[in-house]
Amino acid sequence: MRIKKFLSFTLKFLLSLFFMLIIIVSILSCVIAVYFVDMMKTTELITIDDKPFRTHSSIYAINNNTGTYELIYKRLCDNNDIKMSVDLDTLPPHVADAFICTEDERFYEHQGVDYKRTAGAFINEFINMYGSVQGGSTITQQLIKNITDDNETTWERKLREIFRALKLEQHYTKDEILEAYLNTIYFGQDENGSNMYGIEAASIGYFGKSASELTIAESASLAAVPQNPYYENPISNYSENQERKNYSLTKMFELGKISSDEYETAINETVLVANMPEFKEKYPEYKTLTQDKFVNPEINSWAVDTAINEFCEYLVKEKDMSEEQAFREFCKGGYELYITINQDIQNELEKNYADLTFFPTATNENGETVQSAFVVLDYHGRILGIMGGIGTKEGSLCWNHATMTNRQPGSTIKPLSTYGYGIENDLITWSSLFTDAPLEAGTVTAEKWPENYNNFWSYKANTVNYFLKKSLNTLPAQLCVNFGTDNIFNFAVNNMHLDLDPDYDNNYAPLSVGATNKGPTLLNTVNAYMPYGNGGKYYKAHILEQVVDIVSDTIIIDNSSMDYEQAVSADTAYIMNKMLQNVVNPNQPDNEPGTGVTAFLPNKTVAGKTGTTQNWRDIAFVGLTEDFVSGIWIGYANGENPYAIKNTKAATVWKNVFGNFANNYKSDASYPECATVKDHHYCTQTGLLASPDCPRSKEPGYYKKDYNEYCTAH
Repeated sequence: MRIKKFLSFTLKFLLSLFFMLIIIVSILSCVIAVYFVDMMKTTELITIDDKPFRTHSSIYAINNNTGTYELIYKRLCDNNDIKMSVDLDTLPPHVADAFICTEDERFYEHQGVDYKRTAGAFINEFINMYGSVQGGSTITQQLIKNITDDNETTWERKLREIFRALKLEQHYTKDEILEAYLNTIYFGQDENGSNMYGIEAASIGYFGKSASELTIAESASLAAVPQNPYYENPISNYSENQERKNYSLTKMFELGKISSDEYETAINETVLVANMPEFKEKYPEYKTLTQDKFVNPEINSWAVDTAINEFCEYLVKEKDMSEEQAFREFCKGGYELYITINQDIQNELEKNYADLTFFPTATNENGETVQSAFVVLDYHGRILGIMGGIGTKEGSLCWNHATMTNRQPGSTIKPLSTYGYGIENDLITWSSLFTDAPLEAGTVTAEKWPENYNNFWSYKANTVNYFLKKSLNTLPAQLCVNFGTDNIFNFAVNNMHLDLDPDYDNNYAPLSVGATNKGPTLLNTVNAYMPYGNGGKYYKAHILEQVVDIVSDTIIIDNSSMDYEQAVSADTAYIMNKMLQNVVNPNQPDNEPGTGVTAFLPNKTVAGKTGTTQNWRDIAFVGLTEDFVSGIWIGYANGENPYAIKNTKAATVWKNVFGNFANNYKSDASYPECATVKDHHYCTQTGLLASPDCPRSKEPGYYKKDYNEYCTAH
């Protein structure tokens, strides 16, 4: 009785357990099925378009003769990768057969996955029935791995690869897949250490010939490589490569791809590789993996340095990289930089900056010779020419005085600060009268301040136009007192985009005479002057017109249609331009020429401003013509030498190194006209618009159209 109950209980328990297992298995099967279906639906289709490879970054500039971009610099990828593609139909059949027979003999039969081979590889993981690691990936699966770099060793990755292979085979023909595979395989390194991707690169790197010329034995040697490209390539391990080559030939014969005679010939062929002395003796003119005949200059030009630095600055700002990471990203390759340089202008600057007779030659107390920098922009912010130093450039990516050196701007700051603010806000006019007198002692310093460059105060009344053209310091100081340094500082920084120190430069000396803390770079100063020749429009200076990521085929920087900012009104820009012309024009009705007359050009209308810092440590000149806005800085990297600099006129050097080129530049450009500005004679005693009875100026001044303050004293 007890036995019967025990058997009954056991049977019920086993039945219950059986049904529970069925339920669990059913649930798990449903979950797995749902998971598989979901993975299949969400697995993206991989495309096999022959995308560009990160082999190098290139810089292109316009050739002025052809009007097209030409390569001027190429930075090879740091890991020296070389990829070359070839069309499948240009290869002899035995090339493809060697890879199919060696890597995936049922390639034309399966739909992307060889389930028999996959199962065999799975079983081999546990019982090692093949005596070695057995791969289960088809050519389609290997292609997916090469395209995606998805190589993690997980079953999820393997499933993802299988689904991708199935989808790929639905959208591409077998020949398209095979061609893409042959063009993406990594084949190891040639004798020069170049990483070879694709059968064309491997054929040239190992055998000095195109893949279309490969023999059966050479094809089998290459087919031996993909299993272990670091160990089984014919340079790293010739004997191992030849052993696997023989395996490939045997497979080709067994599968009927070559005849017995072809097999015997190939087995007995001595495969010569490019690193062998006998190869070089037999084939003295063999092909190499040199990508082209272009050779970089031994030292980068200033233009190339500036382009690389600007691209790295973009990566630092937009990609949150460090400077070191940004430079490594450029060196990684895959970028095309199209730059704005006008090669005629750049060549002119380089020629003249090599002529040291244009510059002071005396050394300073530190034994340093004088240095200089030059920048040329067009009125859309494009850098057309740039020099970061005098004489022979010492190296690539070296210190650039045009973009890296911060210097006090001296009197070049005046139109960008006090005068600009006053005219823009209708607080002064062309002929407003002020007395050439310093601020009283105690206003700014313990003594009367500031001194003029000639150490003389006339205590006479003069117009704003006169103060600017003679570069007197007293009026800008008075304007700082009248208008407030906060307003002037904000105008210089926010409107004119001048790089000033908010903790130091919001003060009288920096804003009135340019005695700043560090000061702006030359590029920043020249850029800030742009609105005065451009109807008040400001475009940020740039050397990169476009940058293309060739891997993703996207434009990541596009300055070709940059938006402008209206820095000042068009009438302010027009009036300031006329004032700056008087700084340079030697033909003055009052016989009082300005400080920049040596920059005068007969064919162009130059508007400009000189600048000098204390003890002539630095001198500068910014010059505008109808075509360009440009500027020069001259000084010493450290220390000073007033005796050498004092007798040098920056305006003269500007003319020698660039002004003569600008003078002969053929164009129909002109400064923008302004309908809201009127020219009118002014009363020389009051500075107001002259009435018929006033003692009138010999030449008119320029005023905003709604300015109607006429003199009533006469």
